[in-house]
Amino acid sequence: VDNIVDLFRKSNSTERQKWETDSQKNYEFFLGDQLSATEKEDLLSGGMPDFVINRITPVIEMMKFFATANNPKWQAVGAEGSDSDVAALHADVADYCWYSSNGNSLYSSAIQDALVKGIGYMQVDVDPDQDRGMGEVVYNTVDPFDVYVDPKSRDILFKDASFIMVRKVLPKTHVIKMFPQFESKIKKSNSD
Repeated sequence: VDNIVDLFRKSNSTERQKWETDSQKNYEFFLGDQLSATEKEDLLSGGMPDFVINRITPVIEMMKFFATANNPKWQAVGAEGSDSDVAALHADVADYCWYSSNGNSLYSSAIQDALVKGIGYMQVDVDPDQDRGMGEVVYNTVDPFDVYVDPKSRDILFKDASFIMVRKVLPKTHVIKMFPQFESKIKKSNSD
């Protein structure tokens, strides 16, 4: 736990906090909150209208439409000719997982995050409760504000990152439901 807390503190630098603050403002601007209370008051006191013609949201929606207009086509290529059947199976499984996870909506959400917050994430995971308890591969999105990357990473896709951490803030009661075997430890823990 101490190692994880140390990595989190390293990745939660002032630069990352500034990025998160700026990205939140961008997101609020996208949602239509484009004038501060002071700006609205100044406009009204000057006898000017305080309504906003939002040109950002329609442009973002149009970009999302063009990026997600067609379903992705999964293609796997075998190392040699005899692997074509195995490659086709991999492509079919990826397509099935995309369809069962409602991949188009998730992809649209990741595109919106990328356009508005500066980066968007999709995650491939396993849900052990699906398929009658036998498990299923699923796609998810991750809120960019929950992702903490090694601050020393310089690759645009974070290939050189020594760690990438996903942090979720949950109430203790929720954590106890997820890990009932550790209930006493969770109740004794502090907020850090």
